[in-house]
Amino acid sequence: MTFRFPLLTALLAGCPCLYASSDPITLERYVLTSEKERSFSLPLDALTTTGSRLGLSHRDIPASASIITQEMMQLRGFRTAVEAVEGAVGMTGGTQFGSIPGYATRGFTGNGITILRDGIRQNTASQSSRPLDSFNLDRIEILKGPASLLFGEGAVGGAVNYLSKPPDRVRRAEWLVGLGAWNQVRAGLGAGGPLVPGRLFSRFDVSRSQQDGYVDGHRQRYTNLSGALAWRATDTVTVSLYGAYLADWNESYYGTPLVYDAVDRVDPITGVTTRLVARAVAATDRLVNARFEPAARRTNYNVTDNYAETENTFHRLRAEWTPSSDLELRNEVYVATQLLRWRNLETALWNPVTQRVDRSAFTHIYRADVLVGDRFDLTWRSTLAGRPSRLVAGAMVERNDLTRGGTPAGYATVLGSVSLVAPDVGTGPGDPNRFQKNARTVIATRAFFAEHMLELPGAVKLITGLRHDHIELTRDTWVTPATPIASTYRKVYRPWTGRAGLLWTVAEKVNLYASYSRAAEPVTQLVSFTAAQDNFSLQTGRQVEIGLKGSFAADRVDVTVALVDLEKNDLLSSTLDPDTGLRLSQQIGAQVSRGTEVAVAWTPSPAWRIEGNLAWTWLAAYRGFNENVGTGIVSRDGNRPPNVPEWVANVHVVRTLGASWRVSGGPRYVGERAANNANLHWSPGYTTLDAAVAYTAERWSLTVRGRNLLDQTYEEWASGFAPRLADPRTAECVFHTRF
Repeated sequence: MTFRFPLLTALLAGCPCLYASSDPITLERYVLTSEKERSFSLPLDALTTTGSRLGLSHRDIPASASIITQEMMQLRGFRTAVEAVEGAVGMTGGTQFGSIPGYATRGFTGNGITILRDGIRQNTASQSSRPLDSFNLDRIEILKGPASLLFGEGAVGGAVNYLSKPPDRVRRAEWLVGLGAWNQVRAGLGAGGPLVPGRLFSRFDVSRSQQDGYVDGHRQRYTNLSGALAWRATDTVTVSLYGAYLADWNESYYGTPLVYDAVDRVDPITGVTTRLVARAVAATDRLVNARFEPAARRTNYNVTDNYAETENTFHRLRAEWTPSSDLELRNEVYVATQLLRWRNLETALWNPVTQRVDRSAFTHIYRADVLVGDRFDLTWRSTLAGRPSRLVAGAMVERNDLTRGGTPAGYATVLGSVSLVAPDVGTGPGDPNRFQKNARTVIATRAFFAEHMLELPGAVKLITGLRHDHIELTRDTWVTPATPIASTYRKVYRPWTGRAGLLWTVAEKVNLYASYSRAAEPVTQLVSFTAAQDNFSLQTGRQVEIGLKGSFAADRVDVTVALVDLEKNDLLSSTLDPDTGLRLSQQIGAQVSRGTEVAVAWTPSPAWRIEGNLAWTWLAAYRGFNENVGTGIVSRDGNRPPNVPEWVANVHVVRTLGASWRVSGGPRYVGERAANNANLHWSPGYTTLDAAVAYTAERWSLTVRGRNLLDQTYEEWASGFAPRLADPRTAECVFHTRF
């Protein structure tokens, strides 16, 4: 592995020196928060860049949002960004070593949830959703519902924004060491402060983690580096430079096969069910007497020479000019790169006929991506019709160049069957370092956007926004590396998206809001578009949301409530041509979601803090949607989309004992989830319990933490007939100090 981060090298040279400064400086507006805001799970007065570009607080945006601060990540023991996101209201997620994290919220998953790094989205999730260590992040912001106004196409269900640590205004440093089950070792070191008093500020962080999984041959290691410099050139001009590097390497685990006696095979045309002793087919079969085999709990069916490795870099240069108190101008240039290589056997399924495990889907995956972009915007504060007004307007240009590759020709993709409990998995075919490049996709985007807030009489604010994107897609496809371009595909999309909301302050620190928003999303990831999809337009989404955000009981209680009606239209649906009898794909389907979300943070006394959230998605269903299952076209009308639970709940209680001791913990509940569109296979709901005991001195803390104390066997992400099981009961010890 080679390092490709010249900007970061320069950043790391800026270690904190002995200078200190008391001069105030705002490096980025979302940085400054009070102690209450930073320690509470509902920092309603913290500024958010994910919910709006207007510089509004969480309390003042007409949409549901969550903010997970660095302090919260440390308190809760969130080791990765994925673990932190799962603590937010209504969020579920899951990943395995070598796999891309998936999130679900408000009835939507996959491409419906946009993942961002410092407010910048990459066109492929794998660019930004690798296993980021929480130590390197300042916080995570989550916006629920359509986010296309802010981040372009996609984001019908919401957006998750990973925010880097900003430069420190005062000299500080910290380090963390954690030891846990399965040979887990985690370490982090960070420092920052003024390099030139009042003018030049720095921050750098490095973290390293490695772990053997509970499954044999299941290992990971990853390294995160990040750094930032801020130069206060004048009293009105600030220039900031950010850089990040991530390298991860994994030996992967792709699931433990469910053992079953037979399948109930449902004919998609007649609806007749036949019981057979046969290997299951996901689209048409229901398992009979499905169960886990305890003796296979730690067995890995992947080939021994499997691996998944990536190198990601992310750099951005930001300039801010504030010529007056009413006008701010910002320009940001960013570059992101990714090099990804996978070699895995990804499917292992029980065969009741042979009483063995059939293995298939051996694959090589190669990705090399370069994202370059520039974003400019201005904020203008004025009056309109005598009322206070704030406008943000801007534009962006971006180019994403993505090269894809796969399994070389001649390699076997089916590797035969092995024993369930004592498999001889062997090695994969061919050269582990050989990949066949098969496609290059260039996505060029131009966009302009505007947001406006007008303060109306009666403590009412009208917040509106509009965005237009011009997206040009070019895809070149090769048959073999030696063959010239076999085909070229071009497509242009021009979506309009926006949001309108009313915010009414009914009492001090209590707001009611209502909003309507629209989004646009491709029928699949743009990077995988082909000429066969030329006639398909972007899918459209709309959401109606009403809610409340407020602080009560002398700020001891913070509450947010949201009621949501969300719909995505123009889903690809299979139909039959009445004249020819051929199967066609038409954009006539829809996906609807309705639910409510509640989050509460209560401090009844200085010694107690109780936090909880609940999401109830009482309706999540397809409408007018048919699926082509190979043998016929089947209606999925009324079925629940995969990985969308009806209920998600989290509770966390903190009890402080004296000046130094703290006990914390609580349960998490996730309801059952469908594993496929047919709803023939469901992943059971589960309840986990985590708890921790911590001793805290003036500058350091020692925490002993237990996870999944009930030792539940469950899968975080429903994946069919070979579930990827989550960790059993584990424990860890973490030492953290600041100085």
